[in-house]
Amino acid sequence: MANDKIDLTSIQRQLMQVKHPELKKDIVSLGMVAKVTPTDDGIEILIKTPNADRRLQIGLEAQTRQLISKIEGAGKVKIKFEVDQNLKMEDGNRIFGVKKVIAVGSGKGGVGKSTVTANLASTLSRNGKKVGIMDADIYGPSLGKMFGINGRVALKSEEDKIYPIEKHGIKLISFSFLVTEDQPVVWRGPMLGKAIEQFLYDVVWGELDYLFIDLPPGTGDVQLSLAQLIDLDGAVIVTTPQEVAVLDAGRAAAMFKQVKVPILGIVENMSGFACPKCGHVTDVFSKGGGEKLSKQVGVPELGAVPLTLDVMSSGESGKPALLDAKDSPLQQAYFKIAKNLEEQIANWEE
Repeated sequence: MANDKIDLTSIQRQLMQVKHPELKKDIVSLGMVAKVTPTDDGIEILIKTPNADRRLQIGLEAQTRQLISKIEGAGKVKIKFEVDQNLKMEDGNRIFGVKKVIAVGSGKGGVGKSTVTANLASTLSRNGKKVGIMDADIYGPSLGKMFGINGRVALKSEEDKIYPIEKHGIKLISFSFLVTEDQPVVWRGPMLGKAIEQFLYDVVWGELDYLFIDLPPGTGDVQLSLAQLIDLDGAVIVTTPQEVAVLDAGRAAAMFKQVKVPILGIVENMSGFACPKCGHVTDVFSKGGGEKLSKQVGVPELGAVPLTLDVMSSGESGKPALLDAKDSPLQQAYFKIAKNLEEQIANWEE
């Protein structure tokens, strides 16, 4: 029987301190940690290397053993090395314990991209997945407000790592947690890139099935930094039906294609308003924009989200509308989107 007392988050934290002697980066961000397995009497760690350099392996083993042995109850530490000649450590930008990293972009502000991100993450969480959201909009972070976290908060930190806030079962990190509500952020590109890097690798995310990254509008420094800093498993493009939103969303899709990030699909937000009294649907923002964009980009439309009173009020209440939705058009829409998203991810893996 495996040792169920092992804390995988503590192991992650220690492995992030193991530095490659030449590349000066930790073995987690380099993608060298292949597997961590609790055993009957301890822990077994599989480390991949591009060649059979024993001097390198001995050095990494000594660092790893020393750091892991500091964990209470770690028991016997067994370290194995596996040679993988296809391992490209300079490009192996993964977060230990996070299975899939999905960017959510729009190209244009005001289309409800953050609302879609919050509700899609909530849907997957309701379906039993472990989910986190990283708010990458440094200038206009809104994630905190959507989850009822207003203004600056005290984040738990330890050994130069910070812990995300957990709300409604979802792990969250946002720049809004670090500044007061009325404090402007006046930063240039390099500072934005550094902030994104810290949110990715200096946050103890733990075990996640999905980490969603809520991008700012446009195709600027944050998007490019993100593509360079982490291996994204895909992107979701959010648009509203009207032509101007579709045009900007198309630019976002072109940007993802240019940086070789798979586009998993399109979500049409604010797709018609259903009157809560009579049920009549009014296409407030025209119709068919998501379908048009999906054909233009050559990817599927994951689904369309109706404009409802619940969605409009949830942004103020601090709780994603999907968490309370029961057998409603909103719930049906997000369940469909989540199902199609997971199918698309599986298709890309084949």
